[in-house]
Amino acid sequence: MKIHNRRYLIYAAMVLLILALTMALEVKLQNKYTSSGKREAENILQFYSENMMLQLKGSLNEADSLAQTARIMHGSDPSWFKTAAAPLLEKEEVRYVCLIEGDIISAALPESEFSGQDGQNLKDFSYIYTLAKVVKDIVVEGPVELDSAAGTREVFLFLQPYLEDDAYMGEVVVALDSNYVLQELGLDYLVSQGYEYELWRVGPQNGSKEVIAVSQDDIDFSHAAKSSFYLPTQWNLSIQPAAGWVSPAQRTGILLFCGLSAALVLGLVFCLFKLTRQRHMLKQVACRDIQTGLFNYSGFTDSLDAWLSQGDSSIQLFYLVFEGYTQMAQQMGHDQETAFLQSIRRRLREYIQNPFIAGRLDSGIFILAVREDMTEVQQEDFAKGLSLELMLKIRLKNEKSFLTARYHYMRCQPGSGAADAVSAVIDAYYTKCSKESPVYMLTQKCRQLIEGKSNVVFDEYTDPGMMELSKTFNQYRKQVEQLAYSDPVFSVGNRPKYLRDTNMLISYDKKRRFGLFCVDICSFSQYNELFSADIGDAILQEVVNRLSRLLGTYLYRINGDVFLGISLSDEPEESFAKRLQQLLTSPVTAGNASFALQVRIAVCQYPAHGSSPEVLLDRIQSALRFSKESGQKIVIYNNKLNQAIRIEADILRRLKSSIHNKTLEVWYQPLSKLSADSYTSLEALVRLPDGKGGYHSAALVISLAERSGMVELLGDYVLKRACCFMYSHGKELGLERICINLSVQQLLVENSADHLLRLIQESGVATSQVTLEITESILIQSIERASATLDTLRRAGLHIALDDFGVGYSSLNYLSNLPVDVIKIDRSLTQQILTNPKQHALLKSIVEMAKINSLSVVAEGVETEEEQKMISASGVQYIQGYYYARPMPEKELISFFNGIEKNTK
Repeated sequence: MKIHNRRYLIYAAMVLLILALTMALEVKLQNKYTSSGKREAENILQFYSENMMLQLKGSLNEADSLAQTARIMHGSDPSWFKTAAAPLLEKEEVRYVCLIEGDIISAALPESEFSGQDGQNLKDFSYIYTLAKVVKDIVVEGPVELDSAAGTREVFLFLQPYLEDDAYMGEVVVALDSNYVLQELGLDYLVSQGYEYELWRVGPQNGSKEVIAVSQDDIDFSHAAKSSFYLPTQWNLSIQPAAGWVSPAQRTGILLFCGLSAALVLGLVFCLFKLTRQRHMLKQVACRDIQTGLFNYSGFTDSLDAWLSQGDSSIQLFYLVFEGYTQMAQQMGHDQETAFLQSIRRRLREYIQNPFIAGRLDSGIFILAVREDMTEVQQEDFAKGLSLELMLKIRLKNEKSFLTARYHYMRCQPGSGAADAVSAVIDAYYTKCSKESPVYMLTQKCRQLIEGKSNVVFDEYTDPGMMELSKTFNQYRKQVEQLAYSDPVFSVGNRPKYLRDTNMLISYDKKRRFGLFCVDICSFSQYNELFSADIGDAILQEVVNRLSRLLGTYLYRINGDVFLGISLSDEPEESFAKRLQQLLTSPVTAGNASFALQVRIAVCQYPAHGSSPEVLLDRIQSALRFSKESGQKIVIYNNKLNQAIRIEADILRRLKSSIHNKTLEVWYQPLSKLSADSYTSLEALVRLPDGKGGYHSAALVISLAERSGMVELLGDYVLKRACCFMYSHGKELGLERICINLSVQQLLVENSADHLLRLIQESGVATSQVTLEITESILIQSIERASATLDTLRRAGLHIALDDFGVGYSSLNYLSNLPVDVIKIDRSLTQQILTNPKQHALLKSIVEMAKINSLSVVAEGVETEEEQKMISASGVQYIQGYYYARPMPEKELISFFNGIEKNTK
């Protein structure tokens, strides 16, 4: 970098440093004020949180004393409750008092408004009543709407359970007027102290934020101080000063102080800069060319001698001559010549990245010394690029004219003088010119193009005829390359250009790594089908524009809506792919419509994943296919992926073949009915041989079938096979039902209920003997679409089982609303009951809730006698697992049942 450029950078760095320090000072002062305000707010919050807990659990909890009495009077005539609650009902703020014994409401007061609640079950009320039963401690809920014969009122509910030996006996519910409770909490005092407040809680069902009270609406409390307490749901109190953590007066003072400080320091730096610059300019006048600002002969040789005296052997000397410059200068006039000469210095700074010295020896003759170690090829490329950079472009007689410098170069020898070096390069230049013929050079370049070389450049010549011929060759060459290597619609590279560019990158440096990124627009054909080809092209054009921001000229359209890009940066491939994905997330506007695009991105790397453009393209297309099949939005190619692709392709091939040939195996696992002490049901399970004496994972087989569109074919096969087995052997084996897994995709197909019923009827088995199992997590996501089909199947006599129960979120909350008859508790829950008391309690709760909803319960994955005993004691009706029997083929299963029958006899 040049000396004056360094100086500018130094002063710019000083200015940026001053501004950065000023900003840091401002931030530090604001943080100081903010920290002070937050410490004060936290002290207030601590006091308020403790006070509110005491009030809500103590002074405002009118239910506590009644609950203590209820524990003593439990089991007696509930008429005592009316007498005990009478003083409480006389209070103006009390709206409702209720006694619950077990799960039944014994008394609800005042009777004139709530007499209809007597005898109702706990499950008919809000979840909060059940929550008090579960946590066995005071529960506060509000504000909520309380419906009565007198109308609807907003109240806070205080639910106080009463216990006997830590067992839930019942609870007392008291409802206080909402305004009264909020007034007692004293939140308005915060406003008088200059704080905005927000009292809110976390919804226990869905985790959402439920605001209880707020000082003002539309205030952002994201930076407020916060305190939490539990009743047992999480309550939170957030406060912040009404004027902000930093008041306007404080902020103004900080800004003024920092601004004045920065202005003072910047003024001093500016004065220093001006003084230094003037001294430098005076020093350079004596050795500079006035028109260009470059060194004259003496200035150039002096500067070059200083370099050579250091013994540096990496100094390259370039001599450039604009032949015909004097004649051209006379034609273009003084103003145009001045503009050209004054632009040379700027062009050199922009083109040359290493330290250099530039001089003007005559009107159209320039010389440069560059400190950089170059090979002869690099010297040629540098000189050629420099001559094009300094090209003189003017218009004479309404026609464009160009004048390009001819050049020669050489390496300066250490120990030589600058004057000798300059003389040597000038002599070599004119010796070379005497041997060169424009016609000969032009012929050689045409031959190079015929041989397939792509880096050929047709130079400009001083002779008008040769110049015109050279321009014509250049135009024709560009047109041919445009047709061969460019996409005709979007003006980006095509597949041949990708192959050419990648070959050039690899041949230039075989060790240099680069990333390859393939971008595919999901379901792009729908835009052409639903709108028009013009809309589709407009969408693709916007995609091209966005991708070009990161990939530049290394962007190619290889197939329809599939684009390929090359990145030469060192950024990790996954990070770069995420940036590409983020670039395409914002909606694309085409015509009057806006479209949100979904894209898949496949990634591979040279040389790790291939040594040629063809191999890399094949690998990245394999990764893109895997992305489509697996549903992953970003896939990075590796050997494991290649192996996984081969394995999955083999699984799908075997699956399709075995279904077509009716050789796919269906195994069965018995379910033990505890009340009958016998096996009354079977679950049908698919088994696909891997060709190596083992079997592929059933979960993997089903997942691939769902992704490849084969799940309906697979499901129909297993359903028919299992129903036929039930029809042929069910009666002799003493079986009541056959359980068959059903994919939700099968439910969402049009007329799926009629199709499934027809298959069952064709097998001859009764619908009451068939149970269809649906995975809980998938059913919850598709409940609205699948419920109509499930209702039709249930009315036809089929049983519906909810598989993997206990894994999904809010299972208990959805239990009463799901269209099912049986729940199957997942192995992940049953395997922990011996070591985790909470899981054991949860199991019993699920069984209890299932009984309330008239559902049967199956415990899956039972493997040991200890597990069997504990689970049997929990109240489940059926147990399935290795403790009783593993899945078996048909013949082995029949032998298994026959063996049981013999042992019984």
